[in-house]
Amino acid sequence: MEQNIRMMKEPGRSPLHLGTLVCRHCGEIIDTLPTSGVKLFYGECGNKLCSQTKGDRPDEFN
Repeated sequence: MEQNIRMMKEPGRSPLHLGTLVCRHCGEIIDTLPTSGVKLFYGECGNKLCSQTKGDRPDEFN
């Protein structure tokens, strides 16, 4: 385990993508991000149902 942690901290090693970007309306995973720990971010995926104005969406997407 300690050896794995040392390998992750090596200079020049690409960062781990522990952050996840999720659509706040449909739950679709949009992208991953390099973060220092596991993190969850919310955004909009661009789907027609998700990008409509809030008043026009069906209740299941509010």
